[in-house]
Amino acid sequence: MATTYEHSTTTTSSSSEGIGLDKAFLRTYQGILKIVECILDIIAFICASIWIHWGPYGGGWVQFVTMSAFITTLLLFGFHLFRIIYKLPGPWGLIELIYLVLYSVMLIIAAIVCAVRFNWHSSIAAATFFTFAATACYVFDTFLLFRAWQQGRSGSSSAHTTTTATTEHTTYETKTQY
Repeated sequence: MATTYEHSTTTTSSSSEGIGLDKAFLRTYQGILKIVECILDIIAFICASIWIHWGPYGGGWVQFVTMSAFITTLLLFGFHLFRIIYKLPGPWGLIELIYLVLYSVMLIIAAIVCAVRFNWHSSIAAATFFTFAATACYVFDTFLLFRAWQQGRSGSSSAHTTTTATTEHTTYETKTQY
């Protein structure tokens, strides 16, 4: 009569590399979107700043939203690029998702303000286009990050997960003694 004992061990560990330049992030959808968002924000800010006479009529709001979105997106881009975000405490996937939702709403409001006043000057019409384009990028980034968050990922490209499975089979032969 043989008796088989089975012992199974599964170890899952999540680790990420240390702080340093992550060149692979530049090729991910998240990295490309952050670059495009920064470019569109700065162009929209420049276009909204060319004609200074519309500042009290909504131009100040457009300038504030586009520049604050540019600065915040640039900071998050730097955090991801140098893998600093993985060392910071907190649910950064959720924090970034909330940030993207807020700036999507603020940018659509700024784009509507530009659209109402676009016939005042050609630079406002250009600011309208670039603000709507930035809004579309932020909404798309929000959608992608929400899908990643919904699936339990943080949307991070550099986090590595290692799974090790060990199974031991031991067979003992037992003899019945009378």
